[in-house]
Amino acid sequence: MATQFRKANGYGHTYKIKGTNSWRTVYSVNGRVVTGTAKDKATSRARAKEKLNLLPVGQANQGLTATTMTLGEFLTRWLTQEHKTAIAHTTYRRYESLARIWIIPALGKVTLRNLKRREIKTFLASMANAGQSPRSRQQARALLCVALGAAMELNLISSNPAKEVPNIQLSKKLITPLTSKEVRFALTAAQGTFMEARLHIAMICGLRQGESIGLRWQDIDLDKGVLIVSNQIQAINGIKTFVKLKTASSCRTIVLSDATLSALESHKEILIDMKSIAGDKWSDHDLVFPSSTGRPLEASVDYGRWHCILDLCGLARRSLHNARHTAGTLMYENGVGIETIKRILGHSSVLITSNTYVHNAEKPLRDAAATIDSFLNEKEAAVEY
Repeated sequence: MATQFRKANGYGHTYKIKGTNSWRTVYSVNGRVVTGTAKDKATSRARAKEKLNLLPVGQANQGLTATTMTLGEFLTRWLTQEHKTAIAHTTYRRYESLARIWIIPALGKVTLRNLKRREIKTFLASMANAGQSPRSRQQARALLCVALGAAMELNLISSNPAKEVPNIQLSKKLITPLTSKEVRFALTAAQGTFMEARLHIAMICGLRQGESIGLRWQDIDLDKGVLIVSNQIQAINGIKTFVKLKTASSCRTIVLSDATLSALESHKEILIDMKSIAGDKWSDHDLVFPSSTGRPLEASVDYGRWHCILDLCGLARRSLHNARHTAGTLMYENGVGIETIKRILGHSSVLITSNTYVHNAEKPLRDAAATIDSFLNEKEAAVEY
């Protein structure tokens, strides 16, 4: 049988029946279990709901009626029992905070059936008046959209009022990647130090900070010249933990340049010296970029070292994420195709890659201008002739 996970009372779960092409949905409500089986997920859920609706009202809807259940009651139970396991820990913490501090105090006493678009718009406006950022308001709306979507699946409401509220528009952040000249300058300044390989991984390979800090030697094959990105480090309840990446596209294989391979080979020697200095304090976690005692590196320390390199080179400080943008821009400016850049950076869509790098790379624009100049010069020559 397929693995099944216990859900809260009244919550259905759908799974594929092992060894078949069929799906089964199971609802457990106050000791009664109803199921629906079909060739696709949607039909199996519909059949299970039909059976659920045939149960006596006292059995099928006890504690789950939209006439009595408030948004606060539903959101708390859904978020902690249902949605928590479907999202990253950092995302859950953010959503839990938004629900506890903002959504529930403002809308928690409103019944699901009576929650309207107007109340949600007023709530988001109150967040703005309280000085909350557009990003926070966008996340609050997103949380309500997903939660009320789950309420619709349970037939608690017939429509999703959060989706009727226009999304919050964010100001596009300025991307300031390093130029080719600045990249060479920074790599030269870091040569022979701990940061040389770190800059290669950030500015040449384009790994995110969590992916870089969580990178282990077991993920790198120096003989084949490849690096596999499949994990990252996150702080969960204050403890540094290896976690899987959010999406399948984030998991990827990168072929390393000769320069990056050389930097990593030299980096191994640096780690040997670090281990010798630490002595008994060393705790080996196979990390490529550990702390001075072998443990996971603090993100703030990593960030500070990035700024030190920029300061040393006389370059304007910028976020560490701009190092990742530097990798994408360098590739695009040097003729690497968008699809390949998408795969290397682990984007979920070519559109993300295109919007980020096609619109921010200067070299192709200069090449285009040079092409037009060449055409105009030929035209002038033809006129003179």
